[in-house]
Amino acid sequence: MNRVLRNFILALLLVVVAFSAGRYFIHRTTPASTTSTTTSTTTTTTTTVPTSTTTATASLTTCRGSGFSGTNVGSEGAAGTGFDIMNLTKVTAGTCVIDGYPLVTLQEAKGVVESVKNLSGTTNFPTSPANVGPRAYTITAGEKISVELRYSDIAVGAETCPSIVQIDIRFVTNDTSVPVTFPYPISPCVLEGVGVSAFYPTSS
Repeated sequence: MNRVLRNFILALLLVVVAFSAGRYFIHRTTPASTTSTTTSTTTTTTTTVPTSTTTATASLTTCRGSGFSGTNVGSEGAAGTGFDIMNLTKVTAGTCVIDGYPLVTLQEAKGVVESVKNLSGTTNFPTSPANVGPRAYTITAGEKISVELRYSDIAVGAETCPSIVQIDIRFVTNDTSVPVTFPYPISPCVLEGVGVSAFYPTSS
């Protein structure tokens, strides 16, 4: 075999080997298929709704005149000053609250009504509870509350003192009054000086 033919055969073998090796490496270097798995995490938020508790504030029901009857306990006087105690008895069922000073009008025998003003802070009564001042009292059916009246029975100058046969007592403005009649008329003079105590519990 001459040199030319031998070189040709060698060159052909090198080409075949190179081709085969190239295919082998191309096949081996093909990247493997990668499967990407994404884990989805779901966050659950639990909201606790607090229980709403409504505390009802107890309301105090003011007494009304239509639920009471009135009685004059008696009159007394000394050194030109007269005093009268009125008891108001609850005649209807249930409870109610009395507080403060009464609203008072004086009625003459002929039906003339005299309003009594500026009664707050009135003291100097012979009955001690009448001097305590305004307090809130809860009363029920059959229980009593008292009011005391103080007045001068001495006329000033040419003043004519009215003859009062009834006192009308109200717990609140524009309410039904509790009438208290007198077995004997009283004659309060200087009406601007008439005093009334705050409501107070009846002692007996």
